[in-house]
Amino acid sequence: MSIARQLFHEFRPLFRMLEEPLTRPQFYGIPSRASDPFNNFNNFNAFLTRPAIDVKEEGDKYILDADLPGVRKENVEVRIGDNGRSVTIEGKIVERGRPEAIQTPSSASSSETSDSQSITQVDETATNITTERPSSYTRNAVFSRTIWLPRPVDTQNVSAKLDHGVLTVTVKKSQDKESTVIPVE
Repeated sequence: MSIARQLFHEFRPLFRMLEEPLTRPQFYGIPSRASDPFNNFNNFNAFLTRPAIDVKEEGDKYILDADLPGVRKENVEVRIGDNGRSVTIEGKIVERGRPEAIQTPSSASSSETSDSQSITQVDETATNITTERPSSYTRNAVFSRTIWLPRPVDTQNVSAKLDHGVLTVTVKKSQDKESTVIPVE
């Protein structure tokens, strides 16, 4: 084993500790001690840059559950790297739009349902009482998270499913090719 590889192997726990945050992140709007009270705009984006991930070991596989609210499956990428030792989840949220019009009780509302589509008409003459968002807005958030696994995994047996804002990645453990059992005489 080379010296560089051995040093990297020795420092791997340190790198794992640096991967984790030093302070507790905000959780559903509850500020942590380290949050900046003057920077409220980026708090939501900061929450998305480190999605919460649970890692479970079940028999011969690892199951990762990541909270990705508001992320479409087209905008999520899952990669296995470092010879099957790490799982990286990357993605982005892009929202463009206008504030929704207020629907008043006097507005003409009709719903037509055909198969899986529902159409609602909103009175365009409704008056907004208050508007806190600009008339047109764009919000971009990019996130990336790498999880180091205790054992290498089989890169051919990986499945990922995004359901109701929770990404579930299932990876099977690979056979340990570096070690061999030597019979004792």
